Amino acid sequence: MKIRDFLISIFETREEPFDVTLYSVWHIGYVVCIFAAIIGAAIFLKGKADHVKRRTLNFVAYAIVIVYLADFFIQPLYRGGEMDVDKLPFHICTLLCPVIAFTQFNKRFSFIKEPVAILSIISPLMYIIYPGTALGTESPFCYQIMQTFLYHGLLLAYGVLMLTTRTVVPNIRNSYKSLIGIFLTAVWASFGNLAYSEGGWGDGFDWFFVTGSTFPFIPSWLMPLVVISCTYGMVMVVYGIYYAVMHYKNKHRKIGGTV
Repeated sequence: MKIRDFLISIFETREEPFDVTLYSVWHIGYVVCIFAAIIGAAIFLKGKADHVKRRTLNFVAYAIVIVYLADFFIQPLYRGGEMDVDKLPFHICTLLCPVIAFTQFNKRFSFIKEPVAILSIISPLMYIIYPGTALGTESPFCYQIMQTFLYHGLLLAYGVLMLTTRTVVPNIRNSYKSLIGIFLTAVWASFGNLAYSEGGWGDGFDWFFVTGSTFPFIPSWLMPLVVISCTYGMVMVVYGIYYAVMHYKNKHRKIGGTV
């Protein structure tokens, strides 16, 4: 057997009697595995030395980059020699890959670690809850499905562990940085939609969903504002949850100290 044929047999997209459908046992199974792994990692790192936490976050960041870049070499094996242009870094999740690489390994970008951590939570979480590109007739055990869940799971793990290890301590006063990041992502995605869509705006790619073609029931001119507002709203939800958890912990510490 030729090496190419062997690799295709490994990475090809297959169909099974069972598919990944929304909230099917396979979808829920992936969600449970991702959440369990992240919770397990957070518990393992609790109380560990700072260098262990740093190395773990470095490992996750490396894994994100490797899983993302390796996919471009593997895509031609299961797509008949073609590349999946939709996976270029114009969606917020794919864009986070190079951004995380810069913030994790270059101290000059440390000032944006907080918004990167927050966006690394909400962006993959929205996909994991509704994995649109993973739904269809593909086997839940083929490379294409496993890769996309692995990539988004790693992104979510990075964001959550940045907070649980207290590498980043959220401060709502810095939420404007996330808003700026979301706005810049929308601008960057708009450039990608114009540059790569042969039919022009709204008739081709819809990175970051700003053209309105993915959600036609919303006026296209309003879609960028809707996307930016909704994404920033999720950012504020994360801050709210964080402050609620910290309030709960501090309250119980005070109660414990008075007993």
